[in-house]
Amino acid sequence: MGIFLLICGSSINIRQAGLPLYKGAVLLSLKFIAGALAVWLMGAFFGPAGFIGISTLAFVACITSSNSSLYIALCSNYGDASDSGAISVFCVKDGPFVTMVVLGVSGLANIPFSALLSMLIPLIIGMMWGNLDEKFKQLCASAQPLVIIIMSFAIGANSSMNTVFTAGLSGIVLGVISALTGIVFYFLYNLFLKKKTALGAALGTTAASSALTPAMVAQADPLLQPFVDAATAQLATASIITMLTAPLLVAWFDKRLKAKGLITAPAPAESLTGQPLTDPADKPK
Repeated sequence: MGIFLLICGSSINIRQAGLPLYKGAVLLSLKFIAGALAVWLMGAFFGPAGFIGISTLAFVACITSSNSSLYIALCSNYGDASDSGAISVFCVKDGPFVTMVVLGVSGLANIPFSALLSMLIPLIIGMMWGNLDEKFKQLCASAQPLVIIIMSFAIGANSSMNTVFTAGLSGIVLGVISALTGIVFYFLYNLFLKKKTALGAALGTTAASSALTPAMVAQADPLLQPFVDAATAQLATASIITMLTAPLLVAWFDKRLKAKGLITAPAPAESLTGQPLTDPADKPK
């Protein structure tokens, strides 16, 4: 878990400024607010057990996460350099930190301050190291998929097969809910921008790494342990569904904005390394 958090922290660029910083802060704030609203609704009406088999733990972990890799990929077609640069701030929501903060502040989970600190310290170390050493940042970016696979093996080894199979339908429902939030995020995000974009809809996704969050949170509050197996399976299912729906939703909103004359075709976005996300050689001559 520490290695995973250190890797997440390495992608945070503290030197980011201007419009990318502003966009990243807005995106992160929207996720925090959405998570707080989700906790309030679930706590008021359903409690920790949630509804139709979707626990509060699974629901909040879903709402507070999003697929960063998919967001960056969509920036190449529907955004510019400021949109791709926003991920340097927005990636703070990667991992369980935001979920733990929201659950802890709400009182629905007993998250000790020491547990939050243990999550924050690797993030800070990774952030400082990644900003001082570009090669370390690149190493972490390459290592993240492998670390997720290894952690998934560890979590899966302690999961019940019966729970995984029975969580399938509720996982689909969770994925649909996550996808629909993209519509809300689209309108909310554009309230804060002068130049409109369809990328707010990309927040309606569930990160594949969010499947690791329930086990991490349950380490801090063992009372949530009974919900971990189902939540893990549901989040994994939701990540697959939203990976398919988000590009369609972003493309539809982009077409809608262009039809209204609110946006024009953007210049190719740049990646965090400063290289274009699209190969100039692919352009027609």
